[in-house]
Amino acid sequence: MTNLKIIENELVPVYVTSTGEKVVYGSELHRCLGTKSNYREWIKRRLLDIDAEESIDFTSVEISTVSGGTPKKEHILKLDTAKEMAMLERNEKGKQVRRYFIEVEKRHQKSKIDRSQLSPQMQMFYAIADEQAKLELAQKRQAEQIRKVEQTRERFEAAQI
Repeated sequence: MTNLKIIENELVPVYVTSTGEKVVYGSELHRCLGTKSNYREWIKRRLLDIDAEESIDFTSVEISTVSGGTPKKEHILKLDTAKEMAMLERNEKGKQVRRYFIEVEKRHQKSKIDRSQLSPQMQMFYAIADEQAKLELAQKRQAEQIRKVEQTRERFEAAQI
C-alpha cells in the first residue's frame, strides 16, 4: 500500500489507497486513543483480539529511521479494522474514534456514483472493469504467497547444506 493520500484529518488521519481503500496508520490510531501501553504491545494484542489477518485486514511495513537504526514496524489498517480496534478500548475516546470513522465512511459514500442510473453499456463496462480489478488483486496475492513459499523453500534448502 503505497501512495496514500490523506482524505480526512480530524481525530485520526484517514488515507485512501490507489485502489480506493480507506486506511489509517496503527501508530496514529494508538496515539489518538491515548493508550498507555507501548505501540508494539498494543498493536499485537489488538490484532489478535479481532483475529485480523495480514494482507486482508492490515499490512505491515518497515519504516527506516533517520539515524539509520533499527527500522520501525508500522501497520496500515483498513478502516473497518481500525473501527473494531477502537471499539475494544471500551472508553469514551474509543467510542469517539469509532463514530468518527463511521462519519468518514458516510461522507465518502455519498461521493460515489450511483451506477444504476447509467446506460446498460456503461454498467457492463464497470462490471467488467470491477471483475478485472478483482482478478488482478487476486493474482498479486497469489504472487506474494508464491514468493513467500519460495523464500521458505530457499531457507530450508540452505539449512540442509
